[in-house]
Amino acid sequence: MDRALELKIKFQNNEINSFVEAEQYLNNSDLYKQLLTDFDFSVLNLLWRLTQLSEIPFSNNNPIVAEWVEKLINYTFTGDGFSLNGKNDYLLACYNGMITSILIKLNYPDKDKIDAGINWIKRYQNVKRGEKCDWKGAGLKKYGGCMKSTPCYIGLVKSMIALSDFKHSDYYKTDNDLEVKLSNGLDYILNQKVFLRTSDNRPVTKEITKLTYPFTWKINIIEILRLLNSNQLLNDDRCSVAQDYLRSKQKKSGFWWCQASNITKNSSWIGFDKSRESGLWISNEIEKLV
Repeated sequence: MDRALELKIKFQNNEINSFVEAEQYLNNSDLYKQLLTDFDFSVLNLLWRLTQLSEIPFSNNNPIVAEWVEKLINYTFTGDGFSLNGKNDYLLACYNGMITSILIKLNYPDKDKIDAGINWIKRYQNVKRGEKCDWKGAGLKKYGGCMKSTPCYIGLVKSMIALSDFKHSDYYKTDNDLEVKLSNGLDYILNQKVFLRTSDNRPVTKEITKLTYPFTWKINIIEILRLLNSNQLLNDDRCSVAQDYLRSKQKKSGFWWCQASNITKNSSWIGFDKSRESGLWISNEIEKLV
C-alpha cells in the first residue's frame, strides 16, 4: 500500500490531523512524488493533476502544488466563476464546479475566488426541470445545452459537489440560499436513483457506471454516492439500486477493480490503481458506500 493511501485512511479515521503528522507519509509516497513531477502543460492537464492531488490530504502544503493552484486560477478565473479559457462565454457548470471544489479541498486562502464559484452555482445552476437560466454566457447553451429544460446531469452533480464541499469546509457560514439549492439538487439526484434516467431507467451517461478513481468531468456512480454520503443520505431508498450495482462489481478477493478510461492515456494522468487489478484506492472509496 502506498504511503499516501495510508495517510488518507488515517486521516479519514481521525488518526492524523496535521501536516506535521502527515509529512512523513507524503515524503515516502511514490505516488505523491509522481504527482509532483512536471507534465505537458495545458489548462486541462493542470486541472487533472490538481484533481488528483486534491484527493491526498495535506498535499496543498507543498509549494509546487500551491504554485499550480495559482496558475490554474490565473488561467480560469473570470471574475464570476471559472472557465477553461478564463472568459465568461466559456463558463460551463461542470468545470466551474470542479475548479471550485479543488480550491476548497486544497484550502486555497483567497475565499473571494471560492465565493465567486459558489455564488455562480447558487444563482445560475438549475436543480429542477423547466427552470429558466439567466446566465448570458454563450458556452452554457452551446456545449451540450447545459441549462435546457432538463439541466445537464454532469453539471448539476459537479455543482452540488462544490456546494457540499463548501458547506463542510472551514470557509462556510450559514447560508440559507446554499442550503436550499443543495437540498433541491440532492433530491434531484436521488430521484434519478443516483445514475438512471427517469424515462427508461437506463444510465444517464455511458460512463456513469464505469468504476474509475480519481474522478474526471465524466461523473460516475462512486462520485455521486460519495456526495450523498457526505450529506447523510445513503440510507435513502433511492440509493439502493446504485449500491447494489457496486456490490455486484466486487471481486472474490473482496476488492474492486479500477476500469480503464480515455484519460489514462493522457501523459499527465498518474494512475492510483492499475487497471484490472485489485484496486486499493478505489476499494477504499467504495467500502464506505455499500
